[in-house]
Amino acid sequence: MYGLFRPANLALLLMLVLLHLPFMAADPDPTVTVMSRGPWTDEGLNTSQVRNFVNHGVLNMAECDNLIKTPFFGFVLMPFYSVFGTQLVVGRWVVLGTVMLVLALMLAWPLTRGFATALAVLGLMQFHVFHFSHYSMAEMMGVALTLLGIFLLTLWGGKDNRAYLTAACLSFGLAFLSKVTFAYVLVLPFGARFLVFLSERVRGRDSVTSLLLDGGIMAAVTGAIALIFHQRWYGLHREVFDLVRADQGSDRFDLATPRGRALFNWDEFINVAGMAPYLILFGLALLIVVRRRMEGRAERTLLYGLLGWLLLESHRLLLMNPPTRYLVPLFAAILAFVAFALTRWQGSLGRKAAAGVLMLGMFAYNLSHWHSSLHRRSFVFQEVNAYLAPHNLHHASVLGVWGTGLAAGTGARLLPVWNGFMNHEQPLERHHPRIIFAEHDEADSRQAFAAQGIDLHAASDSMRTFDLWRYKVNLYWMKQETVTYSPR
Repeated sequence: MYGLFRPANLALLLMLVLLHLPFMAADPDPTVTVMSRGPWTDEGLNTSQVRNFVNHGVLNMAECDNLIKTPFFGFVLMPFYSVFGTQLVVGRWVVLGTVMLVLALMLAWPLTRGFATALAVLGLMQFHVFHFSHYSMAEMMGVALTLLGIFLLTLWGGKDNRAYLTAACLSFGLAFLSKVTFAYVLVLPFGARFLVFLSERVRGRDSVTSLLLDGGIMAAVTGAIALIFHQRWYGLHREVFDLVRADQGSDRFDLATPRGRALFNWDEFINVAGMAPYLILFGLALLIVVRRRMEGRAERTLLYGLLGWLLLESHRLLLMNPPTRYLVPLFAAILAFVAFALTRWQGSLGRKAAAGVLMLGMFAYNLSHWHSSLHRRSFVFQEVNAYLAPHNLHHASVLGVWGTGLAAGTGARLLPVWNGFMNHEQPLERHHPRIIFAEHDEADSRQAFAAQGIDLHAASDSMRTFDLWRYKVNLYWMKQETVTYSPR
């Protein structure tokens, strides 16, 4: 592998890891999400079933709605939880390690080294992408595997080795399995390969036979991934899939007024602090790419992969009031395209200097957001963990959406509760919780307890309140002294 251990590459990777280090044990940044609780609860929800499996030996798909949507992400975490414990920070290191590994591979190959360097400075340091790169959530693993797939396509473009094409399709398949909402990336290699064919035919190269053979290989690999998913995952857990789809599958996209929705999302959720300057640079990037002739097949393959990814991500413009985590892949695609274009702004010395100044300026801009975020850090999750540490909860159940993260590492069985959806029917009788976490108005569970006439204050021995972001979360110690959890 060319250049894997080049000092400059190692220094860049080390710098990024060191910049993440102050946030690895901190609470999520309070400004990184707007419309939802986001990583404040979703780090726990994304991983609770896997942690329950490691601690109790039973994998229950109906405990939560997350693992059904994130199979590869969940199963990748299992060995790390088994060795290092089930604290949230373990998952954070796995996600960050995945992002850094893909970046290291791109830095190692000469053709993508400049792009990867610009991506590190412009993209991975961008405020939202930076923070989600160390959250224990599936989004950035999906983004990293998509970038890996585009990198492997680029290797295929440069070396014309179909092993790279096969590996690229596998990588896009793993991105899809990391979170099923990445299903659209499965078509990305087909589009990129067709564009390569068109550009090569203009130059009198490539053939229809080669295109069809490559298409057959890609179809076989992608079809196998889809078949395995359908038969060995969806088919085995159809009831849970249908339950989740019924609860979450409707009213996600605004297809009635797409133009108005796209403009609204752009103004309210995309053109925001931390991202706005990149949207201006995106216009410049488009101009650079249109005007720049790209003679090398590998370079064109990289462009087509990034452009295809960007076009596929544009469907997120039609989402109804999207949480930030839904937009992170779109942000990443925009940032990757900008990084690519600026490294191709060649010709006169002035253009090269302008590209360098822009990249340094954006790095300074990102550092200013990093510095502000550093001063906003809080450690309430650590406070709750320290409060729970003296108590033996390994054989206890903890209920509540917030509890899936706040009680991570205690060894307790962690179950979210949503009214009319999951774990809501007779929660005290069925689960015998030792602790229940709930917001003061129970909005986190859709009033699951109050709807059944359960007064958590009356049912508990004591209560302690924690301030988490803009929420007051109550920790209720339920009246029984101890409950032994017997897996069903």
